[in-house]
Amino acid sequence: MNQSTKSLIAVKEFPDKKKVILNLGKLPWQLWVIALIFASGMVGFAATSMLLKLPKSPQCTRIFWPIASASMRIYCAQLEAAQGTVDSLLKAINLVEALPSDHSLRSEINKSVEEWAIAILDIAEEKFQSGQLQEAITIAHRVPNHVQVYSVVEKRIKKWRSLWQKGEEIFAEVEEKLRKSEWNKAFRSAVKLLSLPNKYWATTEYDATVKQIQLAQEESKRLSKAYRIFRRGGVDNWLAAIADAQKISNDSYAYREAQNLIENAKNKLVNHIEGLLEARRWQPLLNVVDRLPQSLLLTEEIDDWKALSNAGMETKIGTVESLEMAIASAQVINSERPLYHKAQDLINRWQLEIEDVTRLKEAQNLARGGTINDLNAAIAYAELIPSGNPRYQEVRQKIQTWILEVQRVEDQPILDKAQDIAREGTVVAFKKAITEASLITFNRTLYDEAQRNIHQWRASIQRQEDQPILDQAIFLGNSKNYNGAIQAARRIGPGRVLFREAQNKIRQWQQEIKAQKDLQEAYLIAQGGTSQALGSAIEVIRKIPGSTQVSNRSRQALNRWSYQLLSIAEDKARKSLLQEAINLAQIIPAESTSYHGAQTQIRVWQKALNLPTPSNPHTLTKPPSLSKSAVPLTNDLIIETNH
Repeated sequence: MNQSTKSLIAVKEFPDKKKVILNLGKLPWQLWVIALIFASGMVGFAATSMLLKLPKSPQCTRIFWPIASASMRIYCAQLEAAQGTVDSLLKAINLVEALPSDHSLRSEINKSVEEWAIAILDIAEEKFQSGQLQEAITIAHRVPNHVQVYSVVEKRIKKWRSLWQKGEEIFAEVEEKLRKSEWNKAFRSAVKLLSLPNKYWATTEYDATVKQIQLAQEESKRLSKAYRIFRRGGVDNWLAAIADAQKISNDSYAYREAQNLIENAKNKLVNHIEGLLEARRWQPLLNVVDRLPQSLLLTEEIDDWKALSNAGMETKIGTVESLEMAIASAQVINSERPLYHKAQDLINRWQLEIEDVTRLKEAQNLARGGTINDLNAAIAYAELIPSGNPRYQEVRQKIQTWILEVQRVEDQPILDKAQDIAREGTVVAFKKAITEASLITFNRTLYDEAQRNIHQWRASIQRQEDQPILDQAIFLGNSKNYNGAIQAARRIGPGRVLFREAQNKIRQWQQEIKAQKDLQEAYLIAQGGTSQALGSAIEVIRKIPGSTQVSNRSRQALNRWSYQLLSIAEDKARKSLLQEAINLAQIIPAESTSYHGAQTQIRVWQKALNLPTPSNPHTLTKPPSLSKSAVPLTNDLIIETNH
């Protein structure tokens, strides 16, 4: 069937179709051009899609590319790109780039080339994310420079390098904090890695850094024991701290901390040794020096300390010969030694000591006579030793001892005479003894002993003068004349030996007077006979102390008034005023003999208050009453007014 026949059939089957065809013929030529371009594009797209969907063929490796067709190049390029490696992607690009620039599929080829170039850059990004910066840069540089994506390669590399530099800076910051043993700061710095847009730094390096911090902390904890020992102080602890710190290896982050501890302990030891040297404590000095480890690098100092301590122990003998031997030992330390100047100072000192020892020995020989003239001669001879000499303080102590001995010899007869006078035991004798002992002045050696005797004699005088007064006051107090007793006791003034005893008696008698007043007041209040009056009387009488003379009467009255209160409470209960009865019974104090009976009644009445209401409102439950035996003296309401 030819075209004309098909057109006729179409016209017959669709009468209006002829009109449509005629109308299409009238369309402008621009629309026909657009339609043709669209159709060719669809054909190219379909062809490319078919090529992309072609099955893989092993023949791509055997093709001679100079004569290969465009379709075969595109097909094999797609196969290479599908492998996803940098080399295969570059090979794919090279295969299609060999086609002419005016090829009909050039637009689709260029699109594929861009996709493959982006894939190469993505592979570089993956390398960067995995921590392979240089390899990522190398791969990124392999992106062909004619593709559009090449324009971002350098920016991407610059970004990678910047991120990598930030990661290295953070890691260096962490290491610095670790070197300083600042664990918390190191961890805060490590957390910064999590904010970096790089998987390697945010995961692998972060995890490794945290482990390093934890390891450094563990090593630091091992030093904690050494630090605790170090802070206890003392040679033993300093040496033990050094031994523990030396176990930290030099590749540890705690190494610097360990070295600081060793240096601090070393300084403590050296300062301690220098203190012993200044104090001339030679044997302790030698003991410490013998224990110093060689690792402290004090070999020369140790040798010099030993030489000086041995020389110093010779001087302890205190003879001219021992001092000369010490000087000879110290002179072994020459000018190249670290303690040369200290040795020279000691030599000069010991040379002066030879002079001091000689002069002091002569003074001691003079003092052995024991008389005042002998002692004064020894003092005068010892005074010739200058204040700048090494043994000047020792000389001054000897001089002071002799001066005190002179004073003792001079003043002892005076003190003995005063003590002999005081043995008479009279006020006149004591006063004479005080006058005699007062001749020993403040700056004399027997002054303190004289003052102790004077104090005892004055106390004896005051006791003899004031004892009759206190005895009279006590007599009046025992006669219950408390006001008279107080007036008599107040004649003993402050500062007197019996003053405190008199004041204690005065407080006793004042307490008795107040107790009597309180008892009388309670009796007067209780005369009212009401529950309120009895409660107030009980409150007043409870203030009377048990140590007073009226305490027995106050207890009797308290018991009597408590029973009266309990009786009134029972009357209230019989009138069904149970709550009022309870309130009155609760006033009864615990020290009253009626207290337990009152508490029993309170429980009975409280139980009655909680009973259910009877069915017959005219029937009242009779409250239980206290048995007669439980309420003694209820009719005994005598109120005492004359006491």
